[in-house]
Amino acid sequence: MVGVAGVCLFGSLPAKASARLQAWEFDTGQNRLVFTTESGVEPQVSWLSDPQRLVIDLPGILTEEALGDRFAGGAVAAVRITQADAQTTRMVLEINPSYSLDPKQVKVWGLTNQQWVVQLPGSTPTVAPGDGLSIPDFSKAARPRPLTAAGADPLPPLISRNQVNTVAVRATATVLRGVQTTAEGFFIPTVGAAPQVHVYRTRDANQARQIVIDLLDAAIAPGLTPEALPQGRYGIHRWSVNQFATAPPAIRLTLTLDGFSPDWQITPLASGGIWVTPIGVAPSQIAAPPTTVVLPVLNPAAAAPPPVAQARPPAAAVPAPAAVATPTPSPAIRGQVLVMLDPGHGGVDPGAVGIGGLQEKGVVLAVAQHTAAALQAQGIAVQMTRQSDQTVDLQPRADMATAARATVFVSIHANAVNMQRPEVNGLETYYYSETGQVLAAALQRQVLSTMAMNDRGVRQARFLVLRRTAMPAALIEIGFVTGAIDSPKLSDPRWQAQMGQSIAQGIINYLSGRP
Repeated sequence: MVGVAGVCLFGSLPAKASARLQAWEFDTGQNRLVFTTESGVEPQVSWLSDPQRLVIDLPGILTEEALGDRFAGGAVAAVRITQADAQTTRMVLEINPSYSLDPKQVKVWGLTNQQWVVQLPGSTPTVAPGDGLSIPDFSKAARPRPLTAAGADPLPPLISRNQVNTVAVRATATVLRGVQTTAEGFFIPTVGAAPQVHVYRTRDANQARQIVIDLLDAAIAPGLTPEALPQGRYGIHRWSVNQFATAPPAIRLTLTLDGFSPDWQITPLASGGIWVTPIGVAPSQIAAPPTTVVLPVLNPAAAAPPPVAQARPPAAAVPAPAAVATPTPSPAIRGQVLVMLDPGHGGVDPGAVGIGGLQEKGVVLAVAQHTAAALQAQGIAVQMTRQSDQTVDLQPRADMATAARATVFVSIHANAVNMQRPEVNGLETYYYSETGQVLAAALQRQVLSTMAMNDRGVRQARFLVLRRTAMPAALIEIGFVTGAIDSPKLSDPRWQAQMGQSIAQGIINYLSGRP
């Protein structure tokens, strides 16, 4: 280890150049550092005793200046990030002098080869108000979140396992109203601006899996209680919602998963709210523990369960800024249609390959997933011809739509021309039948009204998936992977989410008979 004398707790791999440290956080409530790098790394961890410091070297990793030097709180007075040499990022945890740490009890493990956890031992000292929590993109926090340490007394009854911790904050762009259980998973309704979301996966002191959702410039609605959160549904053992007086204010939602719970996809919607859906399994198929819990009726007048597949259910009345209007399908549409989404290519077929090696198959799958989430959030049933990077031929895609008796079929693609023509950019939508032309026009019109793109028109074409489908069908080319303007957008996850939402709205417009 370069320039450090002390107890080496962990080994290292030979350095590899140019990958970067992407994000890190130190959770004062659980004495835990979590960091993420662009590529795989094996940390080298050493202990220095005078003064007490835990030194973590990341061979082959570079750092951004914005990630360095933050005050933490609790056991760790500060976390400092430096470039130890041209090939190594160094993270130094400066231990609070009042905290006694046994270096032999420090645990280091990888959630993946790019995301690592450094767990400090011992109980957490009392933290006075004003000490902070350091999380990516946040400044100093006002208070830590409560800790349930390993070996502590058993948790209270299930009705009290959830946590809601609030603190006074200034006005925020987004207000979180709660968490609603739906037939598709969970929906987190918000008002105001679309939530800015960061998602992390980690484990608690008992090695239970956790999903952490950070919302920036956000506040918890007044009156939200632990009892109002879902109670042991779909394998989520506990929900924790914590407000931090950061600049800007922020909310951290922590989902602690039971052993039988699947992983979960977190999808923020441009129109507001966050959709939380299980990956690879329907909620109804998630095994449930044998315990039956009778929940209190918080509002007898509204005690009826929410409609199936309604992902933006009514929330408790909360004084808040007016929300951005979200067009809603008419009652005649909801529950009576099925949208078949077709992310083009996949598996051995990358589709078009553009600037920087950008592959069509990955872009269109991400956009289709956002489209599906947005439609499901409005109670519209959705099926997809593929839900992962898998190979599906053209005829089976049309056959799926026919077998499912889909109401409409929308195929999502990205365009390409010669790499020497980066000036070619824009949106195109194709149809084959007359009914498909109306659908294609609705999609083109809606996307152009919400996304800054060049209009390349609505055109007729003889694509197999358009000719072999009996229902109205359209194929939308969402931009050019070879375009100097389109390519950076196509690779941007936020743009992908906006495009997915816009396509969903175009489908809703068509189903509603709107111009």
